[in-house]
Amino acid sequence: MTQESSIAVEVRLSDTEKQRAEALAEQLNPFDTVSTLVFGKEALQSITAFSDRVLSDVRARDTGDAGEILQAMVSNMSSSYFDELGKGSFLSRLPLIGELFYSFGKFVKGFDSIKGQLDELADKLEALEVKLASDIQQLDGLYKENLSLLHQLDIYIHAGQIRVEKLKNVELVELKNKADQSGDALDSQAYRDALQVMSRLEKRVHNLCLTRMAAIQTAPQIRLSQEGNKMLMEDIQDIIHNTLPLWKRQFLIAISNFEKEKALKVTRSIKDYTNKQYIQNAEKMKALEEQISENYQRGILDIESLQKVNELTIETLKNTLNHVKEGRVKRQQAGKALAQAENDLKFALQETFDESQA
Repeated sequence: MTQESSIAVEVRLSDTEKQRAEALAEQLNPFDTVSTLVFGKEALQSITAFSDRVLSDVRARDTGDAGEILQAMVSNMSSSYFDELGKGSFLSRLPLIGELFYSFGKFVKGFDSIKGQLDELADKLEALEVKLASDIQQLDGLYKENLSLLHQLDIYIHAGQIRVEKLKNVELVELKNKADQSGDALDSQAYRDALQVMSRLEKRVHNLCLTRMAAIQTAPQIRLSQEGNKMLMEDIQDIIHNTLPLWKRQFLIAISNFEKEKALKVTRSIKDYTNKQYIQNAEKMKALEEQISENYQRGILDIESLQKVNELTIETLKNTLNHVKEGRVKRQQAGKALAQAENDLKFALQETFDESQA
């Protein structure tokens, strides 16, 4: 039967613990149902009391969710965040010289807010570290209590095994012999009752063995939990003392790079502008000097102008002579016309005079 195999669990006890187990076996009365049901209760009460005491000391601590805060900070620390700073700002709309007076207050203000978040994160992580340290100490206490429970269970299990063996090999044998010899129904009932008592005691010892196995399994679980807490504490210390200071140093470098980038942009623009103006001035001077030299080589009057004026003068003279000739002809014609008119007038007046005499 499973119960019998569980009762056969071997426990290692010192001589003192064996003596105590034997004393408990003598004190145990398996025919007292209550005594069997509470057998081993003292061992379980100690760890239960410890657990209740630890739980009663637990207080809700405002440590925050450090993981979510850290993840948010990682997102804010991405390189794209630095690249976006200053884009589309007033600086991009300033003229060249105006950039010399650009204030990167907004840029630095962004890092100030980040510094505040980092400090807040450090506080949260330190609070979490304190809680983890407290948990480690509590787990140490739980481990000790679990070991104590395991030792006590070994004693009670050994005591139960002793009592079961005595009940099985001595008392049940006597009761069975008595019932067989007497044939009395009461003696037979007493024997059957004893069988039930032994079964109940075996089950109780079996349950104690199960509890013992759970205690054995709990020991490495406690240590694993402690190791997890220790690793988290180490990670938190690394973040507080290494990662966060590294981030802050990187912020300072980013600010310095931002200043240098803007200074480089200004100085490069000034140099480009200077070289451009220098070339443009040289080009303008060359063109102007060529024009001046060309103009200097010209006379007061260009030959083309003299030739044009000469042609115009000759043409004017010819036109003038032509007009003179035409005027002479017209005057001659006018003189003839006037003489004819005068003769016609005289003839008309003579005719008028002759008619009046007749």
